[in-house]
Amino acid sequence: MTADDDALDTEQIVLGDLLNHVLDKGVVIGGTVTISVADIDLLLVDLRLLLTSVETSVRRHANALMRQNAEGMDATPHERTDA
Repeated sequence: MTADDDALDTEQIVLGDLLNHVLDKGVVIGGTVTISVADIDLLLVDLRLLLTSVETSVRRHANALMRQNAEGMDATPHERTDA
């Protein structure tokens, strides 16, 4: 094994750790694209990209539902009107 091989292995490990962290926590990338001619805006596009794993997304959704249910139990129950 040469020094170049060691450096390549280290870079692959760092990239793998970074990818695992991003997929575990999630990241949002946003941007705006404006197409204009003669200082007149013709098209404005607002872009947002969510990068996360399916497991993280499901876990966050489940946590949000549990919080919502817990808040609903603390609130005064509404009267039901059954027809």
